[in-house]
Amino acid sequence: MTRSRVRVLAAVAAATTLVASAAPALADEVVDVVERVNASTYAANRLVVSVWGDETQVVRERVEHASGQEMVRTDETWSMKGGGRVVTMSDAPSGIAFMMTPTAIDTGRYEVGETTQVTHMRRDCTLIPILEDGQVRAHMIVDDRTGAPLITYIYDGDGSVFRTVSLSDFSPYRMYEWPDAYEDVPVEIVMHDEAKIVPTEAAGYELVEVFPGPGGSEQGFYSDGLFSFSLFAFKGDASVAGFEDPMAFVTESGIYDIVPTAKDVRVTWADGHRRYVLVGDLPPDHLGDVLAELPQQDSAGMFVRWWRRLFG
Repeated sequence: MTRSRVRVLAAVAAATTLVASAAPALADEVVDVVERVNASTYAANRLVVSVWGDETQVVRERVEHASGQEMVRTDETWSMKGGGRVVTMSDAPSGIAFMMTPTAIDTGRYEVGETTQVTHMRRDCTLIPILEDGQVRAHMIVDDRTGAPLITYIYDGDGSVFRTVSLSDFSPYRMYEWPDAYEDVPVEIVMHDEAKIVPTEAAGYELVEVFPGPGGSEQGFYSDGLFSFSLFAFKGDASVAGFEDPMAFVTESGIYDIVPTAKDVRVTWADGHRRYVLVGDLPPDHLGDVLAELPQQDSAGMFVRWWRRLFG
């Protein structure tokens, strides 16, 4: 299912820009933070470090960001994303664009705590805590001049740092012009649809948009105003690449195959009728809560899968 896998990953990259479009319905202070970060202009090296269990995932990339769009270079591959569109330039250039209708997200889940003026990289900054039920869920050090998020700490439910995103070699402007080549890449355009399979809400995450996929599959894009994920629902006999050597994610609702990366986590399971894939940037405790409210996996299939894994 090579084409489906490419589309899954591209869809997530394109759809994550929806959060900024939907931001005006959030609490004013959170909106101010999200909108300023999204509109900032800068060039920097970006380091993302995430911890899942005993594994640490790291990615280093060059980013040029402006007006809600950014160009990311990793090794010899670069991608452009923004406005629901992502184009990747590599041996086989590809692009996908989602026609999105901005939809208000009003979860009321987060609020901004007491801010502090700090200095980072010899720049005047503001340390902004974002709270969930009185507990710090994120700390952001935002450059006062540009609005760029110089350092972001994301916390798991137990208060431990789950993800760190930091910028270095920071410049408050773009270093060079974005290439024109991406404009010539053929882009698949996907129109939004009505939900037929995916649920409308899961553990505080609201369904923002729905898109049809290959083979009658469906993609739902969810957000709680700060984090987001996409849920893909395929036919039960669908196979999904990229989960050949997964980790185990144990929750009260079952044991799931997951593949964590520095920037997101990917989960797959089947309920006996459909194969599901979840891809998102949500923290581990949120992931457990979300999985508990999504279609539950087939217990017999899960037992067989883990028996084979343990005993061959």
